[in-house]
Amino acid sequence: MPNYAIIVAAGKGKRFRGKKQFVMLNHTPLLIHTLRPFEQSKMIDHIIVVVPKGSIDKTKKYIRTYRMKKVHKIVAGGPRRQDSVLRGFDTIKNQKGIVAIHDGVRPLISKTLINRGISLCKKYGAVIFGIKINDTIKQVKKRRVLKTVPRENLYSIQTPQFFKLSLLRSAFDKANLRYEYTDEASILESTGIPVYLFIGDKKNIKITHRSDLEFLKKFIK
Repeated sequence: MPNYAIIVAAGKGKRFRGKKQFVMLNHTPLLIHTLRPFEQSKMIDHIIVVVPKGSIDKTKKYIRTYRMKKVHKIVAGGPRRQDSVLRGFDTIKNQKGIVAIHDGVRPLISKTLINRGISLCKKYGAVIFGIKINDTIKQVKKRRVLKTVPRENLYSIQTPQFFKLSLLRSAFDKANLRYEYTDEASILESTGIPVYLFIGDKKNIKITHRSDLEFLKKFIK
Protein backbone atom coordinates (compact mmCIF):
# COMPACT_ATOMS: atom_id res chain seq x y z
CA MET A 1 0.00 0.00 0.00
CA PRO A 2 1.45 3.40 -0.96
CA ASN A 3 2.03 6.22 1.50
CA TYR A 4 1.40 9.82 0.50
CA ALA A 5 2.42 13.24 1.80
CA ILE A 6 0.35 16.35 1.19
CA ILE A 7 2.41 19.48 1.78
CA VAL A 8 0.09 22.43 2.35
CA ALA A 9 1.79 25.66 1.25
CA ALA A 10 -1.13 27.70 -0.07
CA GLY A 11 -1.10 30.45 2.56
CA LYS A 12 -0.79 34.14 1.70
CA GLY A 13 1.50 34.89 4.66
CA LYS A 14 -0.32 37.98 5.94
CA ARG A 15 1.40 37.92 9.34
CA PHE A 16 4.73 37.21 7.65
CA ARG A 17 4.16 40.02 5.11
CA GLY A 18 4.88 37.80 2.15
CA LYS A 19 4.67 34.23 0.87
CA LYS A 20 6.91 32.65 3.48
CA GLN A 21 6.93 29.25 1.75
CA PHE A 22 9.17 30.79 -0.94
CA VAL A 23 11.53 32.82 1.24
CA MET A 24 15.15 31.88 0.51
CA LEU A 25 17.34 30.32 3.19
CA ASN A 26 20.88 29.46 2.16
CA HIS A 27 19.85 30.01 -1.46
CA THR A 28 17.06 27.43 -1.15
CA PRO A 29 13.30 28.12 -0.83
CA LEU A 30 11.77 27.30 2.54
CA LEU A 31 9.33 24.94 0.82
CA ILE A 32 12.19 22.84 -0.56
CA HIS A 33 13.71 22.55 2.93
CA THR A 34 10.33 21.22 4.08
CA LEU A 35 10.02 18.77 1.20
CA ARG A 36 13.46 17.18 1.54
CA PRO A 37 12.77 14.92 4.57
CA PHE A 38 9.69 13.52 2.78
CA GLU A 39 11.69 13.07 -0.41
CA GLN A 40 14.36 11.21 1.55
CA SER A 41 12.03 9.06 3.66
CA LYS A 42 11.83 5.50 2.38
CA MET A 43 8.30 5.26 3.79
CA ILE A 44 6.87 8.04 1.58
CA ASP A 45 6.02 7.06 -1.99
CA HIS A 46 4.25 10.10 -3.45
CA ILE A 47 4.19 13.82 -2.57
CA ILE A 48 1.42 16.29 -3.44
CA VAL A 49 2.19 20.00 -3.04
CA VAL A 50 -0.60 22.56 -2.60
CA VAL A 51 0.35 26.17 -3.37
CA PRO A 52 -1.40 29.45 -4.31
CA LYS A 53 -2.85 29.36 -7.82
CA GLY A 54 -0.42 32.02 -9.04
CA SER A 55 2.60 30.10 -7.72
CA ILE A 56 2.19 26.79 -9.55
CA ASP A 57 4.72 27.57 -12.31
CA LYS A 58 7.27 28.84 -9.78
CA THR A 59 6.81 25.71 -7.71
CA LYS A 60 7.24 23.45 -10.74
CA LYS A 61 10.51 25.21 -11.51
CA TYR A 62 11.78 24.70 -7.94
CA ILE A 63 10.76 21.04 -7.99
CA ARG A 64 12.79 20.50 -11.17
CA THR A 65 15.76 22.56 -9.98
CA TYR A 66 16.05 20.76 -6.64
CA ARG A 67 15.17 17.33 -8.09
CA MET A 68 12.19 16.46 -5.91
CA LYS A 69 11.43 13.21 -7.73
CA LYS A 70 8.55 12.09 -5.49
CA VAL A 71 6.47 15.21 -6.17
CA HIS A 72 3.85 13.92 -8.62
CA LYS A 73 1.17 16.58 -8.22
CA ILE A 74 1.18 20.35 -7.71
CA VAL A 75 -2.31 21.77 -7.21
CA ALA A 76 -3.84 25.15 -6.44
CA GLY A 77 -5.08 25.71 -2.91
CA GLY A 78 -8.48 26.96 -1.79
CA PRO A 79 -9.70 29.83 0.40
CA ARG A 80 -9.33 27.84 3.65
CA ARG A 81 -6.81 25.28 4.86
CA GLN A 82 -9.36 22.46 4.72
CA ASP A 83 -10.20 23.39 1.13
CA SER A 84 -6.52 23.22 0.19
CA VAL A 85 -6.08 19.85 1.89
CA LEU A 86 -9.18 18.47 0.19
CA ARG A 87 -7.94 19.58 -3.23
CA GLY A 88 -4.69 17.76 -2.64
CA PHE A 89 -6.46 14.74 -1.17
CA ASP A 90 -8.82 14.48 -4.13
CA THR A 91 -5.84 13.68 -6.38
CA ILE A 92 -5.32 10.42 -4.46
CA LYS A 93 -7.36 7.65 -6.06
CA ASN A 94 -6.22 4.71 -3.92
CA GLN A 95 -8.56 3.49 -1.21
CA LYS A 96 -5.85 1.96 0.97
CA GLY A 97 -2.67 3.49 2.32
CA ILE A 98 -1.65 6.34 4.60
CA VAL A 99 -1.40 10.09 4.05
CA ALA A 100 0.77 12.50 6.03
CA ILE A 101 -0.46 16.10 5.92
CA HIS A 102 2.18 18.70 6.70
CA ASP A 103 2.53 22.49 6.81
CA GLY A 104 4.79 23.77 4.05
CA VAL A 105 6.44 26.12 6.53
CA ARG A 106 7.61 23.52 9.06
CA PRO A 107 11.03 22.81 7.54
CA LEU A 108 12.61 21.16 10.59
CA ILE A 109 10.51 18.02 10.36
CA SER A 110 12.72 14.93 10.62
CA LYS A 111 12.67 11.69 8.68
CA THR A 112 12.56 9.92 12.04
CA LEU A 113 9.26 11.54 12.99
CA ILE A 114 7.80 10.94 9.53
CA ASN A 115 8.66 7.25 9.67
CA ARG A 116 7.41 6.96 13.25
CA GLY A 117 4.12 8.58 12.27
CA ILE A 118 3.60 6.15 9.39
CA SER A 119 4.35 3.15 11.63
CA LEU A 120 2.00 4.34 14.38
CA CYS A 121 -0.73 5.14 11.88
CA LYS A 122 -0.74 1.56 10.62
CA LYS A 123 -1.78 0.53 14.14
CA TYR A 124 -3.98 3.43 15.28
CA GLY A 125 -5.49 4.77 12.05
CA ALA A 126 -5.23 8.47 12.93
CA VAL A 127 -2.12 9.85 14.63
CA ILE A 128 -0.98 13.35 15.58
CA PHE A 129 2.03 14.71 17.45
CA GLY A 130 2.07 17.46 20.04
CA ILE A 131 4.06 19.15 22.78
CA LYS A 132 2.68 19.35 26.30
CA ILE A 133 1.83 22.90 27.39
CA ASN A 134 3.59 23.86 30.61
CA ASP A 135 2.66 27.55 30.74
CA THR A 136 -0.39 28.86 32.57
CA ILE A 137 -3.22 29.33 30.06
CA LYS A 138 -5.91 31.99 30.52
CA GLN A 139 -9.07 32.67 28.55
CA VAL A 140 -9.35 36.41 27.83
CA LYS A 141 -12.01 38.65 26.29
CA LYS A 142 -11.35 42.32 25.59
CA ARG A 143 -8.26 42.15 27.83
CA ARG A 144 -10.28 40.89 30.78
CA VAL A 145 -9.28 37.48 32.11
CA LEU A 146 -12.31 35.21 32.20
CA LYS A 147 -10.71 32.13 33.70
CA THR A 148 -7.58 30.04 33.99
CA VAL A 149 -7.74 26.92 31.83
CA PRO A 150 -6.44 23.70 33.43
CA ARG A 151 -3.29 22.73 31.55
CA GLU A 152 -2.89 19.12 32.65
CA ASN A 153 -4.22 17.67 29.41
CA LEU A 154 -3.36 20.47 26.97
CA TYR A 155 -0.99 20.00 24.03
CA SER A 156 0.25 22.24 21.24
CA ILE A 157 -0.37 20.25 18.07
CA GLN A 158 2.09 19.92 15.21
CA THR A 159 2.12 18.54 11.70
CA PRO A 160 2.51 16.15 9.98
CA GLN A 161 -0.74 14.48 10.92
CA PHE A 162 -1.16 10.89 9.74
CA PHE A 163 -4.34 9.16 8.60
CA LYS A 164 -5.41 6.00 6.87
CA LEU A 165 -6.86 7.12 3.55
CA SER A 166 -10.20 5.45 4.26
CA LEU A 167 -10.63 7.29 7.58
CA LEU A 168 -9.82 10.72 6.19
CA ARG A 169 -12.08 10.16 3.18
CA SER A 170 -14.92 9.13 5.49
CA ALA A 171 -14.38 12.20 7.67
CA PHE A 172 -14.45 14.58 4.70
CA ASP A 173 -17.65 12.92 3.47
CA LYS A 174 -19.43 13.18 6.84
CA ALA A 175 -18.12 16.47 8.28
CA ASN A 176 -19.93 19.79 8.01
CA LEU A 177 -17.36 21.56 5.84
CA ARG A 178 -19.14 24.90 6.16
CA TYR A 179 -17.47 25.01 9.58
CA GLU A 180 -13.80 26.04 9.55
CA TYR A 181 -11.42 23.48 11.01
CA THR A 182 -7.91 24.45 12.08
CA ASP A 183 -6.41 21.02 11.42
CA GLU A 184 -7.33 17.70 9.85
CA ALA A 185 -7.59 15.86 13.16
CA SER A 186 -10.48 18.12 14.18
CA ILE A 187 -12.37 17.04 11.05
CA LEU A 188 -12.11 13.41 12.16
CA GLU A 189 -13.00 14.37 15.74
CA SER A 190 -16.19 16.07 14.52
CA THR A 191 -17.38 12.79 13.00
CA GLY A 192 -16.51 10.63 16.01
CA ILE A 193 -13.39 9.01 14.56
CA PRO A 194 -10.78 8.56 17.33
CA VAL A 195 -7.44 10.35 16.96
CA TYR A 196 -4.36 9.34 18.97
CA LEU A 197 -1.66 11.73 20.19
CA PHE A 198 2.05 11.09 20.71
CA ILE A 199 4.83 13.41 21.87
CA GLY A 200 6.34 15.44 19.03
CA ASP A 201 9.58 17.33 18.44
CA LYS A 202 10.12 20.79 19.94
CA LYS A 203 12.30 21.79 16.99
CA ASN A 204 9.44 21.15 14.56
CA ILE A 205 8.24 24.75 14.64
CA LYS A 206 5.93 26.53 12.22
CA ILE A 207 7.31 29.70 10.64
CA THR A 208 4.69 32.36 11.32
CA HIS A 209 6.58 35.63 11.78
CA ARG A 210 9.83 36.90 10.25
CA SER A 211 11.46 36.68 13.67
CA ASP A 212 11.03 32.88 13.49
CA LEU A 213 13.61 32.82 10.69
CA GLU A 214 16.39 33.62 13.15
CA PHE A 215 15.61 30.46 15.10
CA LEU A 216 15.44 28.52 11.86
CA LYS A 217 18.83 29.70 10.63
CA LYS A 218 20.48 27.99 13.61
CA PHE A 219 19.40 24.59 12.28
CA ILE A 220 19.37 24.94 8.49
CA LYS A 221 22.84 24.99 6.99
